[in-house]
Amino acid sequence: MEITYWYGPPRKFLNSETYENVKNAGFTLAGPMECTGSSVEENIRFLDICQEKGMKACIYDKRIDLALSKYRDGELDWYEPLKNVTDDYKNHKALFSYYVTDEPQARMFQMLGDVVAKLKEYDPEHPGYINLLPNYATPEQLGSPNYYEHVKEYIETVRPAFVSYDHYHFLHVAPDELPEGYEIEETDDERENAIRRSAMISIDRPGFFENIEIVRELCQKYELPFMVIVLLIEHGPYRNLTEAEIRFEAFHTLAYGASILSYFTYWTVIEPGSWWNWKNGCVSCEGEKLQHYYDVQKINKEIHTYAAYLDGKKSLNVTHYGEIPDHVKYFLGKISSDLPVHLTIGTFEGGYTAIVNKNIEKQAVFSINFETEVEKLDVVKNKFVPLDTNNVQINPGDMILIRTK
Repeated sequence: MEITYWYGPPRKFLNSETYENVKNAGFTLAGPMECTGSSVEENIRFLDICQEKGMKACIYDKRIDLALSKYRDGELDWYEPLKNVTDDYKNHKALFSYYVTDEPQARMFQMLGDVVAKLKEYDPEHPGYINLLPNYATPEQLGSPNYYEHVKEYIETVRPAFVSYDHYHFLHVAPDELPEGYEIEETDDERENAIRRSAMISIDRPGFFENIEIVRELCQKYELPFMVIVLLIEHGPYRNLTEAEIRFEAFHTLAYGASILSYFTYWTVIEPGSWWNWKNGCVSCEGEKLQHYYDVQKINKEIHTYAAYLDGKKSLNVTHYGEIPDHVKYFLGKISSDLPVHLTIGTFEGGYTAIVNKNIEKQAVFSINFETEVEKLDVVKNKFVPLDTNNVQINPGDMILIRTK
């Protein structure tokens, strides 16, 4: 699994030390610098540094914006900037993809399909990258009657190398809207406890699972990999996440069989006076590592350990147990517990099963029945050990990987 981010280090931080930190946080694919496009010289330097660190990179060249503008204006030579872009970068060993656009409406799909096709003609090895709207966008925003049709039309018209979308669902809410008797589970970490108390003043936007279900279903139908961009940075209505909430997002991405995980954002967005009030990315505006850097570093290390067993294994099924959202399948196996548990179960080729605890505050303790003996991956030792199926424990938002013997 590739791990990346959106909104990377600003160009003035384009140096070896900055990307050594990116690499050490567990990222394998560097996202574009900031999000305003860079010059050829800046992008080549960016690619050189990424190659030095053993990473790939997605580049954002403003000439792709120019090609889109020329296309919209009906200019016959609209594709020439794309040829120039690919000529400049296609032979670089660190190149992964070319950023094209973000969250397009359906009316743009024909144009984007032509752009993606031209990029592929000029450089068959490195695709154009487009990110889609989430399912909480309105039909007016989508330009489609519903989300399923939006993603389906995108795949059929644009013919992307992979599908990417974002979904941010951890929101703030007023204290008087909290459910009666709502409590948190304390930890030994006072900072984490403070964040959890803050998270009590919050709600979770519905639709996270419906979104990933639709994308997974269509990508399996059209035999495409997919990428999920999850919330990390606190901004606007989106709260400062606990480590458990980040785990929830990251491990569900893995359990659903995604090929790329992306965090929004790595660098704290530099936008003084913005209503969004950006704060608490992985790294501050000034380049200082923040708590989320260490949260993500820890989680990414575990993801790489799990993914080493799942890469190349087809996602066979995803089911849910406990209180389940709409548009998902219920787990039909035998699970029992003294207290309610809420789980997501992703099965893969090779006898592998990923189980995620959907509760971001309480540990899940349960028993589960398998017809054969099973082992659990000790993610610290990277070693499979026998699993006591009568006493399975998964921490808040966390995941275990098991396999049949």
